Amino acid sequence: MTNQLSRREFIVSSSVALVATSFSLSAAPSPTSVGIARDSFPIRNRQAREAGNSTGPGIPAEQYIPLCESFGAGGCQMGFEQLVSTEADYLKGIRRMLEEKQMFLEFSVSSKMLGDADAMTRVAMAAKQLGVSRLRTAMLSGRRYEDYHEMGKWNEFVSNCQQTLERAVPLLEKHKLVAGIENHKDWLADEQVEMLRRFSNPHLGACVDFGNNMSLLEDSLEVARKLAPYVVTTHIKDMAVKPYEEGFLLSEVPLGDGITQLREITAVLRKARPDVHFCLEMITRDPLKVPYLTDHYWVTWEKRDTARIKKFEANVLSRASAKPLPVISSLSNEQRLAAENDNVRRSIAYARQTLKL
Repeated sequence: MTNQLSRREFIVSSSVALVATSFSLSAAPSPTSVGIARDSFPIRNRQAREAGNSTGPGIPAEQYIPLCESFGAGGCQMGFEQLVSTEADYLKGIRRMLEEKQMFLEFSVSSKMLGDADAMTRVAMAAKQLGVSRLRTAMLSGRRYEDYHEMGKWNEFVSNCQQTLERAVPLLEKHKLVAGIENHKDWLADEQVEMLRRFSNPHLGACVDFGNNMSLLEDSLEVARKLAPYVVTTHIKDMAVKPYEEGFLLSEVPLGDGITQLREITAVLRKARPDVHFCLEMITRDPLKVPYLTDHYWVTWEKRDTARIKKFEANVLSRASAKPLPVISSLSNEQRLAAENDNVRRSIAYARQTLKL
């Protein structure tokens, strides 16, 4: 057992040097409220999995923390599954790393885990040892207008969400954890507020994503204002849009390159929760299609919302990008990784230097 633990400690310490050498990026000179969410590295994670031939995490915690630091972040929003172990000695090493780097840590967990007593016990034990108090979760892993093809199925999903949260809230209370539900291309802001009001529990709130509700034809600043009283954590991102024949294309772009009201949203959320963390979610990928002009898009609502369409087109789509949105599918693996690194690096620099986060 002693040899096994010392090997883990060696992996933790050596990975710090490896990451710093690989990126040649300056580490954060002082604590900051800007972290990086795990989905900012889908390309790196996928390539790591392919290279490692392992069923474990592509970027384990002992590599992910120094990776985030190398980009100038002051913390991480990390998938719980990125912990290689929940043994005490392993967690002590991770806690020591966080404290030495003065970095915060949040867990991202699935909604299935959130409502499972055994899973939440495991999460809570690790959270306590690592100083984690906030969780990010999402009720839907996909997109409302893509995953549901009839109102009945959507209503069934809504009912299941309600049941999951009814199980989750007592578990969060018991373990003294706070969970933020992401607006994950599923709920309109008013629908999510109604859900949170139904529970009215300080242990259950929102992970406010700066861009997702554009896909539901909502203005990001209005969404932030509605969800601000419930904010637990965030996904800060900037978005660009461009029309196509069935609707519009939606892309994450480096902070400052898009049309999202970044200053206004961060101010609203900070006023509501001064200690909120801004976790970058800069997903480097091809543009997503939002086919709001089709009948299918509106299947999970009672009718096509003409007023919402007109407002979105006037206030958001009118600011569409004049140039093509970034496409990475035609790039080599090396070029994709370089693009991802550059997007994250530029975004963290903008958050710290321009937004003063």
